[in-house]
Amino acid sequence: MQGFSFALLAVAAFNTVIAVLLTLVGYGGSFGENLVFSQCIGLSVLVLIHLGWRALWPGRRPPTLPFIALIAGAVVAGWLGGSFIASLALGVPWTAGRNAWAALAVTVVAGVAGTWFFWSRHRAAEMERQRIEAQLKTLQAQIEPHFLFNTLANLDALIQTDPARARAMLGHLNAYLRATLAATRRETSTLAEEFALLRGYLEVQRIRMGERLRFSLDLPEPLAQADLPPMLLQPLVENAIKHGIEPKVEGGEVKVSAREDKGRLLLEVADNGRGVRGTSSDGRGSASGIEDGNTAGTGVGLANVRERLAAAFSGAQFEAGPNPAGGYTVRLSIPR
Repeated sequence: MQGFSFALLAVAAFNTVIAVLLTLVGYGGSFGENLVFSQCIGLSVLVLIHLGWRALWPGRRPPTLPFIALIAGAVVAGWLGGSFIASLALGVPWTAGRNAWAALAVTVVAGVAGTWFFWSRHRAAEMERQRIEAQLKTLQAQIEPHFLFNTLANLDALIQTDPARARAMLGHLNAYLRATLAATRRETSTLAEEFALLRGYLEVQRIRMGERLRFSLDLPEPLAQADLPPMLLQPLVENAIKHGIEPKVEGGEVKVSAREDKGRLLLEVADNGRGVRGTSSDGRGSASGIEDGNTAGTGVGLANVRERLAAAFSGAQFEAGPNPAGGYTVRLSIPR
């Protein structure tokens, strides 16, 4: 919706320029009449293209030839419909034959120019998203050595002292590594898959840390198949343990929850650990304040989480900061 609002403003400005040019060259009537016709036709074409795109190719880039056909149809229909609406608004007779070919030619040129502009912006945003995802895949392939080495060292010790716990840790580690490797091969993931990955990681950490670590995962069933970038929550949970729970002698609890409110998916990672990790002046948290560059476990800093969130979802929000009662919370708000 944010992108469409920008498109409306840009097209309205473009229509005004066309009205000025038509008035200067002596085409049609007064500037007011040209402005009404230009706005009605231009906005009609935009709405038809937008609705057609959403109806035929929801959430993805349309194929080239069918999209060109959609544009051609929208230009003709927008010219006819917009002219009719403008005639009604001005109280003048609607006659498609009056300067029809010239008016249609102007509409075609304007439609092609406007479509090229917005297609270029969309393509640039798509390339940026692909760049960030390619960077992520490289980073995801690098499992944090400290986590892996610490886990293996714990396994070696537990094999001698507590074989049952060693087998449990090995099982959770195996599940976590499988989920991690699978995530590196996907472009999108579901909340159910993300929570399964987090459970494997947290179970390993709980065996390693013992009673010092407690956790809860709250995923309502209706949200289990919601899409999001793979391993988006992983660095948030790892930060909560590394910088919140581990520094406290008595440990603490990590809570990961998902819910929906007014058409937005709300994800939250909260802990009751040390709490102070750096907050920006606007209260929304500082990526550099929490491992800006190398977050334990995946090598993905919170700045990267913000970039991925912005690239994947228009209108997504990221908030982070200490809790009044202690601990730290990161919240993601994503339009569904």
